[in-house]
Amino acid sequence: MKDPHAHDSAGHAQGSAGHDPGTRGSRTFTESAQQVWLAGLGALSRAQAEGSRLFESLVREGESMENRSRNDSPRGESLRDSVENTLGQARERAAGTWDRMERSFEERVHRVLRRMEIPSRSDIEALNARLDALSQRLEQATATSAPPSSGSTGSGH
Repeated sequence: MKDPHAHDSAGHAQGSAGHDPGTRGSRTFTESAQQVWLAGLGALSRAQAEGSRLFESLVREGESMENRSRNDSPRGESLRDSVENTLGQARERAAGTWDRMERSFEERVHRVLRRMEIPSRSDIEALNARLDALSQRLEQATATSAPPSSGSTGSGH
């Protein structure tokens, strides 16, 4: 015997699935994503087909513009030469600014370390040199004050 509730609930579930707004939204999103994907493939196909012609056209236009800029320049330099010169000057200024900032930073750190009475590298190197000299003098003094070693200890053996 069939359960009448099972039939009703199955029928009810089928009827509601077709009208579920979440399912409709999911289908719309999937269809939109598919259209975007196909549009991307179409753009790629067109770019591959027309890309070399477009590239060659852009190169010709670029050459023409460079020649015009060279003719228009009072010094006879191309736009590229002008940009390279400008970039070179900017690099030099930036390097000089960076060097000044680095020196300023090092000076500030040095002043802070001095205020905290932390020794500098040169202070530590000077202390190491003094320790080396004292160690050498101590070794010399120990070597000259030590009695000569002999085979007998004076005990009569």
